[in-house]
Amino acid sequence: MYVRKTGRWLTAGALATAFAVGFTGTAWAGGVLPNGTAVSSTAAQGYAYTTSYDYWSVSAVQPSSGANDGLTLLNAGGGFAGGSDVGQDRTNFVAVDSNSGTEPFGTWYTQIVPHTAGSYWAEAQYGAKITTIPTPTHHGTTGAGDPDIAFSVLPGNQVVTVSDLYLTAGESFWASTSTAAQELYLLEATPGLSSTYVQGRSAAAAAQSTKVVDNCTLYTAKQTGWHALVLVGDTPLTGSSQAGIAIGIHQYDPSQPTYCPMADFPGATP
Repeated sequence: MYVRKTGRWLTAGALATAFAVGFTGTAWAGGVLPNGTAVSSTAAQGYAYTTSYDYWSVSAVQPSSGANDGLTLLNAGGGFAGGSDVGQDRTNFVAVDSNSGTEPFGTWYTQIVPHTAGSYWAEAQYGAKITTIPTPTHHGTTGAGDPDIAFSVLPGNQVVTVSDLYLTAGESFWASTSTAAQELYLLEATPGLSSTYVQGRSAAAAAQSTKVVDNCTLYTAKQTGWHALVLVGDTPLTGSSQAGIAIGIHQYDPSQPTYCPMADFPGATP
């Protein structure tokens, strides 16, 4: 099911206030994390990004080979909002739900603490993308170019991507690999439960409902509403937008629970 969204910007005064509250010096010494562009550093420092749309957003840090970098997210008042620390050679992320009734718009402070020496790449995605799963027009798929397949894509020069996906409780979809749940995370906030509005990688992995069937991964929503699809990789950036990860997404047919239309992806599945 697709539901139209509308967004709104923070006023200039609100932005100025958000940056002024409780933050000086090294609290966000790295400056603003640009939307969709990775920045590199070796220092323990903070970055800021501002939400202004009714979407999920995310910030992430990817270590260089052999390194380990943790991530903590602070809110506009300097309080702890969430964290991620999944170990060496792993990308950490924290996502925020700013859809109606969850976290309000504002500035978030991504604090990166290297546990080992080495460079890292940090990136924020402010949100405002929607993934729509096509209604199938035929049985099976003809290959990676089949119009029945949507894609979650992480270019080789980016750390993380996020998009919103509207699902009803109990609704499922297929992802095109048996290991998709290690890279593609389905995040959902529980209405009225504020602890679910901000999620790190470990929390997202523990909360999502997935299982491997027919060489694919089946995701199932527990709540009705706007969910986040967060895609990360655990290998250092290539610098090329052409390399990276592309995971196919296909609608689930409950009348064929053990048949994945992308079981032979990227080839055709009869």
